[in-house]
Amino acid sequence: MANEVYYSSLTGNARVSAVLSQLIATKLTDTASLVGHPSIMQVTVAPGSTAVQIPVISWGADAMASVAENASVSNTALTTAAVTCTLARQAIRRQISDLAQATATGVPLDVTLESIATDFSQAWLKRGTTMITALSSGFSNSVGSTGVDLSVSTFYSAIFQLQLTANAGQFVAVLHNQQINDLMSSLRSETGPGQYLAASQDMVNAKGPGFKGTLFGVDVFGSNTVPTANAGADYLGMMFSPMAIAMATASVSPIIGSTIPTPAAQVTVEVERDASNGSSIVVGSILAGVVEVDDAKGVGILSDF
Repeated sequence: MANEVYYSSLTGNARVSAVLSQLIATKLTDTASLVGHPSIMQVTVAPGSTAVQIPVISWGADAMASVAENASVSNTALTTAAVTCTLARQAIRRQISDLAQATATGVPLDVTLESIATDFSQAWLKRGTTMITALSSGFSNSVGSTGVDLSVSTFYSAIFQLQLTANAGQFVAVLHNQQINDLMSSLRSETGPGQYLAASQDMVNAKGPGFKGTLFGVDVFGSNTVPTANAGADYLGMMFSPMAIAMATASVSPIIGSTIPTPAAQVTVEVERDASNGSSIVVGSILAGVVEVDDAKGVGILSDF
């Protein structure tokens, strides 16, 4: 027989070797975010400056003293200090050709100008979290030892250190995911009243991606942005109480009509046309800064890489 219709005979003409699925998978990445967490002090930079000075005043730090009858009481100095949070540009750029844009399949996760703009919101959350976790090395107090896995005992030591300096409120621990794995391994051999409450989906929705659960009353977050220490031999996470850290953000002022909306209102996404090579340059920008407000409100947590 001859002239039968085979797939092989149609390939390249009426058939193609593969077509794009209408479902697009998202590559796994660490989406943990501390940006906007209630324990982070949010401050605003006023017009006319790139920085905001945050006063730190010792209200409630001094006690009254006994004074004899007919004696005068001396002045007690009020301890004051200040820290400065300075804005700096944070940005990301991508470029897409006209042909790539024109052949987009229309699937929400496909690569288009709009999906690139949406992704820039996540890019800011990752950058903002990296800025926050980098502050772990700035706290004077730290617990743990180089080359030693994180244990329940070390976790308790961090709590004890914060309690020793009279911290109150909801403690937050930010650990590298390897530190969390080591901590959970240590928990397997623990007995007693200590309890680990794993995060439910509702808790993650309320507290944000990266929330792992509550251990001994401490909110535990995992993030691979936690920095290394000792030439890469260790990770340096941290535990802190509310207002140990402050963050300031501001939007970049775009040219009217040149922007694409994003889920994060403060991320400005602008499109720049490169007609010579038939493409569009997409740039996402935000102004942001972070600063340690009170050294006594945080403690570093050191453990093996």
